[in-house]
Amino acid sequence: MCPQDQRILRGRAVRWHDATVVANLEGVKNRPLPRARPALTLRTRPGERSPVSESQAVKDLQTAEANEGVATETSHPVSKGTGEGSAAVKVAPLKLGPLELTTPVLQAPIAGFTDLVFRRLVRELGGCGLMYTEMVSAGGWIKGTISPERLFGVVDEPKPLGVQLWDREPEMVEEAARRLVDLGISIVDLNFGCPKKRIMGKQGAGATLLRDPATIARMVESTVRGAGEVPVTAKIRLGPHPDQITACDVARAAESAGAVAITVHGRTAKDGYGIPVNHERIREVVESVSIPVIANGDVGCAESAVQTLQNTGAAGVMVARRCLSAPWVFREITAALRGEPVPEPPQLAEQREQLLRHHGQLVELHGDPFGTVLMRKFAARYLGGVRGARAFRSEITVAKDAADFRRIVDTLFPLEADEEPTVSGDDLEEDCCTE
Repeated sequence: MCPQDQRILRGRAVRWHDATVVANLEGVKNRPLPRARPALTLRTRPGERSPVSESQAVKDLQTAEANEGVATETSHPVSKGTGEGSAAVKVAPLKLGPLELTTPVLQAPIAGFTDLVFRRLVRELGGCGLMYTEMVSAGGWIKGTISPERLFGVVDEPKPLGVQLWDREPEMVEEAARRLVDLGISIVDLNFGCPKKRIMGKQGAGATLLRDPATIARMVESTVRGAGEVPVTAKIRLGPHPDQITACDVARAAESAGAVAITVHGRTAKDGYGIPVNHERIREVVESVSIPVIANGDVGCAESAVQTLQNTGAAGVMVARRCLSAPWVFREITAALRGEPVPEPPQLAEQREQLLRHHGQLVELHGDPFGTVLMRKFAARYLGGVRGARAFRSEITVAKDAADFRRIVDTLFPLEADEEPTVSGDDLEEDCCTE
């Protein structure tokens, strides 16, 4: 067993001693790689230069079976639903290589938030086609400088389930992908969109790589090799800077290297999160590749999801910030896409019980007070726009232990939806990717 795996087995995530998890981390052999595939150079549109030079041309690992049945109807006319309040649009089923999702609505990987307990909650509420763990540093995991805590629970968790890796070294993501296959992961995603300075500057990864489609192609190619039959995708931004839009070149490079889908956040790294997403730029990426494109950014409700799909022609949407304060948003979006009435959000009493259940599972998993400390950041994102939320948040973010947490909920969590014009609580930056 790797040293970092041993550390986490002895650490605060007490359930890592489970025999099933230990067996999967220790004894599972690498799955055999698929049969050899034909090598092709990078595909470009007529009159364009390849984003990768001939000396750096990569093999095209995208197989016929990976393309078979991929949804190509995402630009067809939309139809309005009949349900009250429903802004409906019907899209084709989303296939990521051999993996077909029940709904084209995905949950973004968010560092510090999309852990096992949060994913359980999203799964219970329904409507999410694919969930991701928190983003994982491939090199940190392989070299043993970080623990695999972010992968806690994945062995026995219901599937499909994805893991997003970040790095800039092809050999690191290749080995990490092999390990993820051994853990039964459904899909491996590569992050080329993180705008954080520590990732872009010190590590030279994330959105920095948007300047170099050739390196991205090699990263994808290596990950495909390590993942074998497990599909590989990539998440990108429009480019490193508004004056340097590279998304189409990057998407074509990733496709030619074997990626089965691309998620595009509709801002550049320089933009951060402070301006509206650019749907037209996402549409350009959709039109530049033959694989599915998933739109990300400013998707916070059924209406915004429908508008995003209409404006971009994307095959699906990925939700980030909003799901932290309203994890039921997935079922709202899915209902709209199916032409069904959009369900009402849970009443405040239901949200209160959900909050307590979430807290209880974290305490059960990590003990108290650590479970309570972990829960504070989640609790602070409840009650967007509800009068009394500010007083609740100011107290709950300093809750000392489970008893203190329950006292604050009992005394300050409002049960009447008296709205006030306050910040919704969705202030976490999307695509939060700091380790």
